[in-house]
This record gives sequence, C-alpha cells and structure tokens, in this order.
Amino acid sequence: MKRVIVLTRKALFWSGLESLLSQESDIEMVTWDKQLSDVVECIQQNNPDALIINCDDPSQDLTPAVLCALRERCDMAIIGLSEDHNRVTVYRGEQKQILQIDDLLNVIRN
Repeated sequence: MKRVIVLTRKALFWSGLESLLSQESDIEMVTWDKQLSDVVECIQQNNPDALIINCDDPSQDLTPAVLCALRERCDMAIIGLSEDHNRVTVYRGEQKQILQIDDLLNVIRN
C-alpha cells in the first residue's frame, strides 16, 4: 500500500486527485488538515510514500513544508503537479509529461 499526502489549499485539486487515486487499491490518500505548520506532524504520524504539491497555487509558499518533509523523510517521493501544463516534477530533478492518470500513478508507485 502506497500512502500519499496532497498539499494544497484548493479543494477542487484535492478532490480531483482523491477521485482518481481512490480507484486504486494499492494507494491510500492521507488527509491533511490544510495547515502548513502541521505537515511535519502529518508526515511523522502517517509515514507517507509520496507528497504531492500543487505547483500552480501562487498563494502558498510550500518551501518550508517541503524542506521539513525532506528532513523527516528523505526517501519520500516529492511530486510537484502542475494543472496548467499537465506536468509532474519529481524531486531529484526528474520531469515527466502527465497525459492520463496512469502517468501519475507510475510516478507514485516508482
């Protein structure tokens, strides 16, 4: 089972991912209460395999949260998802084109 936390304040972004990922029996979305200061606690309690961040939300600076996440779990995949460009950026500088849900699922699973 792969556990995923989605960092976003946009309910539609989260709901869309939840709708798509909930169809996968080997992926569990972990609920985050939308307070950036609680990201580290959420990571500690839930031990996620992947952290997905919304790269298109200019209202939130996720840099502190991502740095804290890396400090807690350097083996966790950090995935930046851009709705505007249908692209995902994976920590380690890897970029992949996301054309369908299977593309995102492959990034989470690998």
